[in-house]
Amino acid sequence: MSALVPELLVRAHGRRLKLPVVANQAARFAEEAATAGHGPLEFLAALLSAEVAGRDANVERSRIAAARFPEQKELSEFDFAAQGSLNAPLVAELARGAYLGRRETVLAVGPPGTGKTHIATALGLAACRMGRRVRFVTVAGLVTELAEAQAEHRLSKLEAALDRLDLLICDELGFVRLDPDQSQLLFTLLAHRYTRGALIVTSNLEFADWTTVFAGDERLTAALLDRLTHRCHLLEFRGSSYRFRQSLAAREGGHGGAPGDVTAS
Repeated sequence: MSALVPELLVRAHGRRLKLPVVANQAARFAEEAATAGHGPLEFLAALLSAEVAGRDANVERSRIAAARFPEQKELSEFDFAAQGSLNAPLVAELARGAYLGRRETVLAVGPPGTGKTHIATALGLAACRMGRRVRFVTVAGLVTELAEAQAEHRLSKLEAALDRLDLLICDELGFVRLDPDQSQLLFTLLAHRYTRGALIVTSNLEFADWTTVFAGDERLTAALLDRLTHRCHLLEFRGSSYRFRQSLAAREGGHGGAPGDVTAS
């Protein structure tokens, strides 16, 4: 039998069984195994391991895409030295993901541009790589989504979909003032969420100022904070905008940097 016939059969069967690595790389693995003096089981183990690794990578990419991160930011890219107020050991602990199983809340609070979104995104990416279902959304976008779902009589369906997430990241609480209806929608979701799954909320406001977001409703705000801070990890960001400092340093160094060259929030 021609050596080409088995290779063609492996390719055909690999495609039919939806095993792309087997279909496209079996011949290469067989050649490497023969050169190294490996037996058939070692060859098969190596080939199937590569198939599994490829499939896992594809699943991870899909999970990250489904999370809808605005950008992919890694913890390794964050300048902890420039944000000395941030509890770096706590961030490292959160990146290991135990809080996800405990359905705890992470509150990242501080002025704009100090790195809150970067840290939230990095923790979300870490969760995705652990096989967790994650969704990133701005508070403004979430409120719009909730209001549209309510108007179209599919609010319960949207809430059920959010319930299935292992981690919901709500970014930029405080950038948009909510009307009473929007406040109630967001309160209902977040108050329900804290018992159902892990939550990260970033805000540019101190807790005392959250009332201004929720249409001045002090009772609603107090009730929400009572729930969110029950099982909470607090990340405090202080100082001036990281973006501004980086832009200023670039200009002073003669590199012609412009505002927005470095993103953090």
